[in-house]
Amino acid sequence: MQLQKLRHGIERLIDSLAEGVTDRDQFTARMDRTKIRIAESEAKLSAQKTGEERRAHVCSSMSRLGELSNHIESQLNDPDWATKREIIRAVVQRIEVEPAKVAIVLRLPLEPSARGLEPIMVTLSRA
Repeated sequence: MQLQKLRHGIERLIDSLAEGVTDRDQFTARMDRTKIRIAESEAKLSAQKTGEERRAHVCSSMSRLGELSNHIESQLNDPDWATKREIIRAVVQRIEVEPAKVAIVLRLPLEPSARGLEPIMVTLSRA
């Protein structure tokens, strides 16, 4: 809504210049300020959209992990070591060990019907 108002303001500035209400210097200064405000608003909107996508991804990942946990729990009451190892191999794509953190990259589909596996990264602090 704010972007629409700013774009409408640009149109009014152009009209005021065309009608001779404002001079060129005043028009240029106001147009530059308006363009900067539009760029800032677009950046905020983009950041908000990215944050919402990340939250949706995390929620979906947590949901899938919960489903996997419920499935494994109901299927396996007392698994042996080999079964546990196979479960870990099926879920963990890779483990990245760094001096300050350990990252576990999981391979879980985001949706139950998803065929391709998109990795999910879980980062743990070593502190």
